[in-house]
Amino acid sequence: MNSLEGKVIVMTGGAGGIGEATARLAHAEGASVVITDREAGPVTAIAESLGERALGLAVDVTRREDNERMVAAAVDQFGRLDGAFLNAGIEGQVGPFDSRTDAHWQQVFDVNVHGVRLGAEAAIPALRKAGGGSIVITSSVAGLRGAAGLSPYVSSKHAVVGMMRCLAAELGPDGIRVNTLNPGPVDNRMMRSIEDQANPGHGDEIHAMFASRIPLGRYVTNEECAAMAVMLLSDAAGGCNGNTYLVDGGYCAQ
Repeated sequence: MNSLEGKVIVMTGGAGGIGEATARLAHAEGASVVITDREAGPVTAIAESLGERALGLAVDVTRREDNERMVAAAVDQFGRLDGAFLNAGIEGQVGPFDSRTDAHWQQVFDVNVHGVRLGAEAAIPALRKAGGGSIVITSSVAGLRGAAGLSPYVSSKHAVVGMMRCLAAELGPDGIRVNTLNPGPVDNRMMRSIEDQANPGHGDEIHAMFASRIPLGRYVTNEECAAMAVMLLSDAAGGCNGNTYLVDGGYCAQ
């Protein structure tokens, strides 16, 4: 039997690299998936490519009503909710701490922190009704250590680790497990953006610098991150609650 057979999972940030890879793997492992992002087109296309047991939906995670609509769609379409992959996030702008505006901090926190909060709030009643389940929040190695030039992003990713630990303690008695997925540098669009902002026109040099600091000698892949997310969403991770799960090629081992 596949690891998510019969389960219903909602996912935010579903059009991004990790989001799409997780949606595809979760579906392949037997889950029904509601894949969401700010624009309907990309996630609808992903859902259509998967066929049955998949629904694409436009959701702005900063809006409470959109998160509630996401959960309602899962229950209406598939009958229940067993898991939430709260993956939506933005990198924001790279630059010195004292050059970031109030608006920039607010934008990053609205998506990366309050988007997670609102997603969890929307999912909890349905998970309780199902008798338990799993919430997986995408944080980052940036949620465990600092990085010059990325203060809003790093701060937001630390914040969701703290939120996860509080939720794990509160929801454990309800049979709801809460953990974070903490990728290292991933070979996807977000890292390209960070590299190019860090040294405009020389992003390849930043990429090589980051890769040289990883014991495996390379960035991790969207699919490797998805494998961890799917495991945490599944019953195979039944004893996993309140922890950070790194997929970083050894980046944080040094």
